[in-house]
Amino acid sequence: MRVSAIVFTLAAALLVAAPALGQSGEETGAPAQQSGPVPGQQMSHWFRRAAEAFQRGDIEGWVEATGELHRLRPYNQDFMRHLVEGHARLGNLSEAFEMMLTMQQQGLSQDWDAIDAVAPLREHRLYDHLSGLMLDAGEAFGDVELWSTLDQRYAMPEALAFDPRSDRIFVGTVRDGLILSTTDGQSWDRYATPESLSGLQAVFDLEVDAERRHLWVATGTVSQFQGEAREDGVRSALLRLDLDSGELQAEYPLSSGSGRNLIGSLVVASDGTVFAADAQAPIIYRLEPGAEALRPFFGHQNFTSLRGLAINDDDSLLYVADYELGIFVIDATGGQQAWQLAVPETFNAGGIDGLFWWDNHLVLIQNAITPQRVVRLDLGADGLGVTAVAPLAAARDEFDTPTFGVMDGSDLYFLAASHWQHVDDSGNAAGELPDVPVMTVDVAKASVRVAGQEMLERLKRQQAEEARRNGGG
Repeated sequence: MRVSAIVFTLAAALLVAAPALGQSGEETGAPAQQSGPVPGQQMSHWFRRAAEAFQRGDIEGWVEATGELHRLRPYNQDFMRHLVEGHARLGNLSEAFEMMLTMQQQGLSQDWDAIDAVAPLREHRLYDHLSGLMLDAGEAFGDVELWSTLDQRYAMPEALAFDPRSDRIFVGTVRDGLILSTTDGQSWDRYATPESLSGLQAVFDLEVDAERRHLWVATGTVSQFQGEAREDGVRSALLRLDLDSGELQAEYPLSSGSGRNLIGSLVVASDGTVFAADAQAPIIYRLEPGAEALRPFFGHQNFTSLRGLAINDDDSLLYVADYELGIFVIDATGGQQAWQLAVPETFNAGGIDGLFWWDNHLVLIQNAITPQRVVRLDLGADGLGVTAVAPLAAARDEFDTPTFGVMDGSDLYFLAASHWQHVDDSGNAAGELPDVPVMTVDVAKASVRVAGQEMLERLKRQQAEEARRNGGG
């Protein structure tokens, strides 16, 4: 159990790595060996080494390179599976079972009987035990309900927002750049379209500021967006709409021309400050009330792909999900440092898309691991570590890459499926697009609860040792 957090700091120049960190976030106290990959190229180096070794049948070299990839991306399920396969083929049964056990403890599902490479493991009783448990992990569970359905008329829905005053839920779409609204989930009205709203392109996130009657829109252009490109060349922008009328109040461009920036997720603090994560660059921006432009707030070269954002009740901590590396906690008051959220070793924090704050908990949607799931994390008093993990739903038949959602009290409304995997680079589908269910789950009622027991026991031992030393006994 790791209880210490990896600390990130913002150097004077944006995206300059902290001295104690390497490219992937690992500590680099000793000088790098000359034979190793240069910073910034470690992933591509070890990918190439792994591929070359596998192609020439060098299983030992493949395992070595895959081990490095796992070190850099510890939550990647494919790397973990490949290590089980490779060690099994080499006869390293203890290493294979150790990785298999790690995957099982993290709640991952895998049908090992379908993988011939692990045949050497099958003559041991431990294989039957772990294999059975990992098959069970793929069984559907969770008290979720269908609230609404978005059919193929609304291609590539990507964002949800809720206005508690009007009881409306908003949905944004990528392919056609639509913003839809509903009060009952039965019928959807077109709140805004690229034709009716200047500057609207593909919609990636929506945030309601109910107090100030604002609807914030993260919009931009991608190849799947089938609307017209903007004449001014702006490729990504933050829009502020009047929540009641839908009229454009202000626009904050981020990228134009050949710029690769794209606002992908938003969160609004209680004072109206907006935080925006860049989906294509490792930067988080901030827009303070009354400001005329988005300003860089925090960035670090170790971030891989920024996804969901959440902020705590007193606006002191900003949480950001990195798709490969897990969750980071940023000092929201100044952005001068950040910590990697400390989680139990029995929790896989990879593949998080949606991230939400609720009553000193984080609620998250994971779609890059098997099973895909919705999870609640109980946080410690300082908000920097997880004390318990409570899966809410997993492996439901409706889940087809669940993505984002919105909280209404303790109820999470979320998109249980996505169209990204059903369209080509131009946003066109080979056939009919499947319906996207909008589902709801009460996050206060976890059906399964797994305590972070190792973390708690270690903290208790440390406290007892400190008390013994301070007491002189």
